Amino acid sequence: MKEKNHLFSATGIPSLFLIFGVLMLVILSLLGYGTSRQDLRSSSLSLEQTSAYYNVCSEAADFYSELVQTLEGFQEQAKTETAYYQLVSDYLNSQENVEWNSEEHTAEYVKAFSDTQSLAVKIAVFWTDCTADSTASDNAASDNVVSDNAASDNVASDNASSDNAVSDTINAGLNMTSSNIAGILSWNTVVTADWNPDNSQSVYKGE
Repeated sequence: MKEKNHLFSATGIPSLFLIFGVLMLVILSLLGYGTSRQDLRSSSLSLEQTSAYYNVCSEAADFYSELVQTLEGFQEQAKTETAYYQLVSDYLNSQENVEWNSEEHTAEYVKAFSDTQSLAVKIAVFWTDCTADSTASDNAASDNVVSDNAASDNVASDNASSDNAVSDTINAGLNMTSSNIAGILSWNTVVTADWNPDNSQSVYKGE
């Protein structure tokens, strides 16, 4: 009997510890594998979401640039404000993912980049009277000529008036800028789906 007990203690107990250790290693390996797969899936979804968002932002920026160029052409083509906004309305209503508000003179560009989110860009369209700007610049130029003739006796005053004429010419060329044609009012991410809670796990609601 003593020999059997000694044999069990020599071989049975270490075998039990070995089996227990192997089971623990297998369980920890499975847990680590499951966590890694979950992290990989979350990272992939985050990468896809981020890439889709920046692609939509790039498309929205291209749309804004094309809109500014188109509006510049409409400014030169239209003679009145009504005709200008009619051209703008016809153009924007023909574009995809764009909603034109004729009362507020705003265009809203909405493009979805996932099943639950969309990019919404609101742009205000302005009318600039080019005829009034050109008339004002002509009047300013004539005033500079008169001041140059009046200051012909003084060389220093002639140099100062010529400097003012140059600065007035540069400022007159900066009257027509992109910010005077179209301005971005908002650039937001909009949630397009309702919130659905996860009811897969039972929750204790009390007695």
